[in-house]
Amino acid sequence: MSSPKNYALEITPHVDDSTVHHSNLIKFTVKNHTDFWARLTPPYLVLAVSYLIWQCWRTQRVWDGQWWASGALFSESPTHYIGPLVVVIVGILVVMRQTPEDSVIVMKDIGVQLVSKKSWRFQNNVEVFVPLKDIIDLVIHEAFHNYGQVIFYLCVLTKPSQTDSTKSENIIKVVFPEFLPRKDILLQVWKLSRGLLFGETKRYFRRVPGQGLKEI
Repeated sequence: MSSPKNYALEITPHVDDSTVHHSNLIKFTVKNHTDFWARLTPPYLVLAVSYLIWQCWRTQRVWDGQWWASGALFSESPTHYIGPLVVVIVGILVVMRQTPEDSVIVMKDIGVQLVSKKSWRFQNNVEVFVPLKDIIDLVIHEAFHNYGQVIFYLCVLTKPSQTDSTKSENIIKVVFPEFLPRKDILLQVWKLSRGLLFGETKRYFRRVPGQGLKEI
């Protein structure tokens, strides 16, 4: 069963087929249309601060001299502090959440930077830079995903390393690996990216003995 994949594509700066050749850098970002945590954070923080202020005022009454003399300070139930503690812990979790996104930065005459931002701020972003001299082409492939779901994915085909032939390396760099958006988004990114990198629609390579892949 196919997933809806209701993702948003942001192009910075905004370009089209007629203006892409005048740009030096384009950033494509794929993320969810609406993020639950991003919408939850502002109202939760307002409510949490209001609740903590009220609890501070309530606690101040306990520390009042008259309450101290009557022993009310020590009669305060430990459960009185559970609420603020839970609010603080949940607040930390909410603040540590961020909107996950996949992005690709295409730089004219330089190469491609792939970035995946995770859901938590303490998780390291995954960044991969592919220089233009190592890129064979940008292509859209079809593959099986999860339980036999057929998907399309955009990838950067790279040349194998000439320095260490014994080291295993992945010559296919998947673009938007966390989201794997729909084909219409991939086609738009593919067309504009290739227009900026190569300025043409086709690229041909041939394997030359002793020299690897060479463009013809």
